[in-house]
Amino acid sequence: MAEQPQKSGKKKSVKKGRVNWSHEQGPLLGAANAASAAMATAAVGSLPEVGMDWWVPAVAGAVGAAASVARAGERPLVSRLFRGARWAGFAGWSAYALANGGPWDVSTLSALGLGTVAAGVMQPVTRSFEIAAEDRASKEGEIKRRAGIAGEWEARINRICNINKPGVQVTDLVEWEVPDPHNPGGTRKTGMSIVVELPAGSSSWRTIAQKAEALAADADLPDGCGIEVASHGSRRRVLLLASTVDALAEDIPAGDDYSPLSIYDDLPTCMHRDGSYGGVNFKWQASVLIGATGSGKSAHLSLIMRQLLRCRDVLVVGIDFNGGKAFKPFLRPWLEGRASRPAIDWVATDPAEAKLMLDFLIDAIPARSSGYADLMAQANDDKVPASPSVPHIQVITDEAADLPREVKSRLVELSNRSRGVSIRQLTCALRAVSAGGDQLPKELIAQAAVRIAMKVNEDGELQRLYGYSKGLPKADEMPAAGYGLLQPDPAQLPRIMKGLLVKPDDSYQAALATDDRRPLLDEITVNVNRQVYEQRWQRAKDKGWLGVSEVPAIRSAPAPVQSAEDGGTTVVMERERVDLDSLDLKGAAEQARAKREELEQRNRARRGEPEKDEFDAIIAASFDADPDPLPAEDHEEVPALLKTALRLCGEGDRVHYSAVADEVGLEAEEVRRLLRLIHVEPGDNSFRWNGTKARGYFRDQLEEAVAKIRRGELDVPPELRDAL
Repeated sequence: MAEQPQKSGKKKSVKKGRVNWSHEQGPLLGAANAASAAMATAAVGSLPEVGMDWWVPAVAGAVGAAASVARAGERPLVSRLFRGARWAGFAGWSAYALANGGPWDVSTLSALGLGTVAAGVMQPVTRSFEIAAEDRASKEGEIKRRAGIAGEWEARINRICNINKPGVQVTDLVEWEVPDPHNPGGTRKTGMSIVVELPAGSSSWRTIAQKAEALAADADLPDGCGIEVASHGSRRRVLLLASTVDALAEDIPAGDDYSPLSIYDDLPTCMHRDGSYGGVNFKWQASVLIGATGSGKSAHLSLIMRQLLRCRDVLVVGIDFNGGKAFKPFLRPWLEGRASRPAIDWVATDPAEAKLMLDFLIDAIPARSSGYADLMAQANDDKVPASPSVPHIQVITDEAADLPREVKSRLVELSNRSRGVSIRQLTCALRAVSAGGDQLPKELIAQAAVRIAMKVNEDGELQRLYGYSKGLPKADEMPAAGYGLLQPDPAQLPRIMKGLLVKPDDSYQAALATDDRRPLLDEITVNVNRQVYEQRWQRAKDKGWLGVSEVPAIRSAPAPVQSAEDGGTTVVMERERVDLDSLDLKGAAEQARAKREELEQRNRARRGEPEKDEFDAIIAASFDADPDPLPAEDHEEVPALLKTALRLCGEGDRVHYSAVADEVGLEAEEVRRLLRLIHVEPGDNSFRWNGTKARGYFRDQLEEAVAKIRRGELDVPPELRDAL
């Protein structure tokens, strides 16, 4: 037993030393071997004691040539002739040498050499003909196979969808070949795309979409696979996406890729049934994410934030009344002192903070629009371009259905007005319901071009979000948490997907890995209300949800240091200054300072304060003259008549001026005259309100008047201030 390993090792060494006697040889080596065999035959056969007759190699050559040609089968004619000629040539030379007394004559040897060279040169030529013939045969076989598949689908669609003659025609068929996650560098086929042209007079592509499940059953597709149907350029051209391998059967890890992205990129978030990766673009579009409890919605939201943090030109702010649970994992590296700044730039965990945040962002709309007017002109665009110096602001709201009405109304206003200044929203909720206790404002759903639904319990949830199309996938096609539907654009149909899997510590790692590329908020936006913005983390610390006794520094080097003292606690703020001249904003900074000075003088005069000769540099650059944290409706300078009109709007977006008149005890014409003093005019057309049709005011114009009064841009005449 002790010697057995030695035997095993010996056997391995013998196997390793084996010679490959394969007949596959190079062109020159093969010709040389054949010439050597012919030479040996002639030399040995010419010996006196052997005395081989010349006809022996001639007969052997004839038999070999015939067998070689026969064995070539369906190879090209050139190849078959060459194989026969090679046998005949070397055998004929041997017969000639034997008939003339041996191979040693110079002319005989020269003939053998020339024949060897010719055979070596001709072999690659004939092989190229063989390869071309094999390629043609393979392509013809593939064409026949694809034609067979196309024929099967034509017959299937005609039969299942009851298409009248002449029937549908498959005009294109492409099989999917995607990377194999189990074989790095390899690929696998997961299904096919089939383009079908419907006959004239038949129904549109929606007819096929309604029969998608029946077509999948007829094709006997595996569990987890299905057919997605879409229009393909016209009503009669249909695209079928038929998956044959359940690419979503296993979890798809998000991995550890934290390479830089931009808000202009499609951010990878999921995989579709065909094995292709899907993504969303948040630059221009508002978005909605819904999902039942246990659907994986929170994990998908974490994945989206991770991908947003990879962008050099994005700042993420969030609203979460569940103690900031959705955002705190991303803040931990900063709270522990391992990151230079918070990964989430601002988090609101209660209504008061949410109002401060949303009022700040709403006021930032005109500030960004005017402050970056020259930058937009340089970019030849009517929207603010995003960059690390002027970052895009992504507002993420978790469990939005539970927010109070005043917060929801601000979210709606922000969504309606902020697209042009690169502020966009992602709103999350359990359900896409716009009425009742779990209300999600219908305006947010209507504005959302990107719609994501994780696993839901009823088809009705999907229909409320995506519409009542009969071709919409069913809820039971999303069997487990992590599955969902993605509609990245209104022009596209929602597709079944599975979100990339993130681990609990991925949020921490993402915040660390992207810390060095995270931008700071631009000065023009900060100056909307610098005090409110720079004290955001101090307020969070005071409310206790951060879980720290002292707010960590927000560092960036090199940068000057500012400090703000609040209740004896010093908060060190190191801010990266935006070099406006490097942006070539053509006087945007001077315009901002001039505007600020004008507002300050007007506010001081109204409050009866003495004028000052000099302004602090930070205050002089700010747009916001009065950093009042109160909501617009409660501001002391807003006239009671205007507050009453806003209150009567309730959850709607308009109110009749006659209703305002009845509420305050004035004539309708008097209400119109008073509000006209602050440039608030009734709408041009009448509308229904509480069952009555008349003219009145819209909420947005009332709120715009409030905002102007708060900023000092609109003076309230004493007649209106004292009207009630």
